[in-house]
Parts: sequence; C-alpha cells; structure tokens
Amino acid sequence: MKKILVLASAMFLGLAAQSAVTWDWWFGNASTSNRGCALGLGAANAEITGAQVAICAAKADKVKCGAQVAIGYSQVDTLRNGVQSAFIAKARKAALQFGLICFNEGGFLPVFVFFNFDKSMFGAEK
Repeated sequence: MKKILVLASAMFLGLAAQSAVTWDWWFGNASTSNRGCALGLGAANAEITGAQVAICAAKADKVKCGAQVAIGYSQVDTLRNGVQSAFIAKARKAALQFGLICFNEGGFLPVFVFFNFDKSMFGAEK
C-alpha cells in the first residue's frame, strides 16, 4: 500500500509540474482562466480546461473539458465534455453531474437525485 501511495504522489507531482496548478483560498481567482488544475477551499474561475477541485465550494462560468469537483457545493454555467460532482451540484447546462441533489436546467429533468445529464449527450435535439 505504501508503494502505491508513493507512486501516486510521484505521478501527481509529475503532472503538476507539467500543467498550471493554482491554489485559491476563498474565491480569489474569479476572473481568471485556468488550463490545468485549480485547487482550493473555495475555488472560483472564469474558464476551466482541466480540473477544478475544492473542499467547500467550486464556481466557474465555463468548463470546456474536464471536471469540477467539490465536497459541498458546485456551480457552473456551462459544462461541456466533462463531469460535475458535489453534494449539491448546480448548472445551467452540464453534460454529466453526480451528487445528492443535481440541478441542471438543460438536463433530462431540472432537478434529480444522485445524477443528471444533458439530453443532447444521447442524440436528443439541442
């Protein structure tokens, strides 16, 4: 088990060295775009290409491709080619969501429990 943790840490550090990793204590980078990984207690970015991972809450205007993950609350305006996961996930239009309660205006239902997805993922009219 110890070898697996060491290997996983080395892989993460290698990826972090190759991409842009930003740390946000509490919604400080709200107007910036990020290609790589945005980490924080409360992370906020205008545009994400990669991952946004937060402990309390994550907020982004647009996630081009990648993931938005938070333990508590996650909010995005548009998420294409990616996944959103949080205790409470909210989006105007998100491709795929996982959480206890998922709000998705463009989803197969506006509110659903455990998951929600965009109807256009399976060939429905946009």
